[in-house]
Amino acid sequence: MLPNRRQTLAPGGSQLTSEIVGNPVFESITQELSHMREVQAQMVPYIYVVSGNVIGQQTNSFILTVEQGADFKCKWITASMFSYDAGNATTFPVPNALGVTAWAARGLSVDITDSRSGNKLTSGFVPMELFGTPGYGLNFQNLFPWNYLFMQNNKVKFDIRNRDAAIRTHEFNIALIGARILTPA
Repeated sequence: MLPNRRQTLAPGGSQLTSEIVGNPVFESITQELSHMREVQAQMVPYIYVVSGNVIGQQTNSFILTVEQGADFKCKWITASMFSYDAGNATTFPVPNALGVTAWAARGLSVDITDSRSGNKLTSGFVPMELFGTPGYGLNFQNLFPWNYLFMQNNKVKFDIRNRDAAIRTHEFNIALIGARILTPA
């Protein structure tokens, strides 16, 4: 707990002089720090992950549920994606029949909806590599800023479309990184 406004914030525990104690600027700073600490005590770092796989030319829906008892303030989103070709995990870009790598008609795209509010969080299906790893890879590498508040018990719907013309299975992981905002009892 922060000291009250009549106590010092200085090291060593010495009392502030009466000029500083009576200064409204310092009192305001003390109140602001106290408020920040109270808010921080209610925010717990947290990561939600949705995972799955989609075979070529199909769209599947995946639901992530924000837990009861805490809202979730998402700060970043990231993803990792890879494909299975004859049972072996490969990364993109995958050459087409001519040996040329093609991005436009390949890989995964996603449409994200906040089911509670009905808000569409993407403009239709967008390529997952826009916010995921650079291209396709097995590791989460880049965090994409994505500030959004999800209410407790909210369901976030991820429609994942496999754009690959070949019957190739693509596996993915999407991570929403932020903080749970605990509801006071």
